[in-house]
Amino acid sequence: MAVPYTRLQALKLLLQIERNLNGLQFDFRANATTWKAAAQAQSIPRATLESQMNSAAAAYQERLGWLGTLQANGAVWSVVADLWTTIGGTGAEFNDLMTPFNAVANGLGPADKSTYAKIVTACNQILATIDAPPSLWPE
Repeated sequence: MAVPYTRLQALKLLLQIERNLNGLQFDFRANATTWKAAAQAQSIPRATLESQMNSAAAAYQERLGWLGTLQANGAVWSVVADLWTTIGGTGAEFNDLMTPFNAVANGLGPADKSTYAKIVTACNQILATIDAPPSLWPE
């Protein structure tokens, strides 16, 4: 007998979505701040920074892809979406969050990183697009 899919499992998935997206928001900013400082100080070879940024872009896209995989599973997603609605979430609110995340994740890989100045520009664009996640204490 298979374990039935219940709101308990949906809650687990909803909490995983929260950890992934809040962590992603934090990582966007933390990485951009680190890369910008390194580019301004020219303390890391430019090619190394470019490689780090390209690796991060691929990881960001993978993390956002987890949501697409979940959404593609209609039976599971419908229960998660129902729970999201029950706690007051809306589809528009979810899309409002995903729009800047996708823009940064999809734009970072092809961004021009051929000079330190262009790396700083790319980092400034990330920092202007993604604000810090709300928190009760500094993170």
